[in-house]
Amino acid sequence: MNKRLLSLLVVSVLALTTLFAQEKPLLTVACISDIHTERALIDQANLDDIKLRGSFVQTLQRIRQEENIDLMLLGGDCTSDVTITQRNWERVRQLIAEATRGAFPDDKPTPVLYVTGNHDYEVANFDHLPKPYNAADYYTFPMREDVGVLDFEDAFYEKADNGSLGQMPLLAAYHYVVNGFDFIILNCGKRFFASAWDYVYSEESVQWVADKLEQIYAAQPGKTVFFALHVPFSDSNSLSAPGKGIASSPGEKLLKQTLSKYPNLVMLYGHDHGRNTAYTRRKTSQRVTHYDIEGNVIATTDENHHDGATQDPENDDNIFYLKNAATGQHLGIDSYNLTAMASRTALTFTPRNGGGFYVEIAVPNSQDSKFIHIGGSGRYSSGTPSTLFAYEVTDDADGIRATRVDHPAGQRKYVLVAQYNNAWYALRGELYSAGSDGQRLVGTPVQLSADQLTLTTSTTDNALEWQFQSLLNGTDMTHSQWYVQSLQNQRYLGFNEINLATVDYPNIVTIDLQNELTAQVSVCVAGSSSEANGNYIVSSTSGRFSGNSTVQPTWLYRVEKTADG
Repeated sequence: MNKRLLSLLVVSVLALTTLFAQEKPLLTVACISDIHTERALIDQANLDDIKLRGSFVQTLQRIRQEENIDLMLLGGDCTSDVTITQRNWERVRQLIAEATRGAFPDDKPTPVLYVTGNHDYEVANFDHLPKPYNAADYYTFPMREDVGVLDFEDAFYEKADNGSLGQMPLLAAYHYVVNGFDFIILNCGKRFFASAWDYVYSEESVQWVADKLEQIYAAQPGKTVFFALHVPFSDSNSLSAPGKGIASSPGEKLLKQTLSKYPNLVMLYGHDHGRNTAYTRRKTSQRVTHYDIEGNVIATTDENHHDGATQDPENDDNIFYLKNAATGQHLGIDSYNLTAMASRTALTFTPRNGGGFYVEIAVPNSQDSKFIHIGGSGRYSSGTPSTLFAYEVTDDADGIRATRVDHPAGQRKYVLVAQYNNAWYALRGELYSAGSDGQRLVGTPVQLSADQLTLTTSTTDNALEWQFQSLLNGTDMTHSQWYVQSLQNQRYLGFNEINLATVDYPNIVTIDLQNELTAQVSVCVAGSSSEANGNYIVSSTSGRFSGNSTVQPTWLYRVEKTADG
């Protein structure tokens, strides 16, 4: 399945099989995380108007068609950061239950395990006022109905302060056995209820997990056990940034020490999504983090591991700049929305099954990215990803003639189109309401053939034509992301708790071209932990380097000789 259906949706299907390939899987698990049902979908006066994300519903339908699942795991953040009424949230919960049940074959039970995410608690406690309900309660419904009643020894509750309403009991951890396999879930508990951004699990809840694992493995030492939580470890190689992980705490240390004891344990998590860096781009071994028995990182990559052709984000044939043929401006993101600008911005094209692709745009001076979206009157903006199609221009002498292609290529001209309300609109290199906060790009209505394979216009309009400029040489410094490693100690450029430093884990460094004539760049290092400093590299007193909030001119020099200088 496509693992990048949506920036807010992480989907995978796991299948455990026997040693013989012709035999059926022992267990097939569908894992979906961070569906983030948000305000526009759930903050409705009429409960019948509440909806789930279409991408989530479509994914469940695909799972039903293509997989024969035994269990589903929702990895947290079923809702997003808005305060809604209890009746609206309960309607959302009902819709999720109905939709997930429909992903299973008709002749099977429908067990769905819910992991509590930080946003699930934020829905009920966004403003830190007393709340009459628990928006992370997926046990009383639907888990108790679909999976079963939890025995006393298989559930751990902790109490969170709920202001004038006293204390609220929260299911902090639990254990189910499904088809003979153990599933242990660590929920975002009382620490998250107090602050949805405090990524810390309580030591008591982690201790309960440790005790339960010890009990299971004492009875069956070689058993495969699934452990799931929402927020992963901050030093994991698979994160887009360390700040997306669990903060250093007694609970974090205990959890690492616990999990390192059990090599047959499979850990599943969500939370980190929406950025290219959160996806495997190179060897899968570079997404594996090795820990010792104390939970310390002992290696970051396995250079002897080979798993197919290496994919480099700077050498990816799905990454381009997009330049308008009429204006010479590039497609990009400004401080507000989608725009056309002089500077170039990297775009990632992700093919969709069934045709078309999503277009993801890097946000300058940030680790974030956004998707191209088509909205009212065919105007283009940033938002939830819309499906775009590329038509390669074959003739534009007295009108544009173009043919749909599955994959765009560099140095050619294309018309990009998307559908809105059953009409097709071509992306135009012209601002809608230029100079105002309504800045978006105009969409021009176009006609497609009956089979939608060709596009024609009666007059030439170069503003509809875009040229793809490939990043295949990997040398262009316009908003590219790298790991920067010291050849002296093999550590990576990053931040410690004080300032700029080298760190054990790969850390994102973003390089932006500031002046094309002088090759001046800016260097932005992810992971600054001090608000007094920023993320840009600067050189100050006595030539020492540190982090700063303002850009300082920087140049890169390629080393050609090191033997004697």
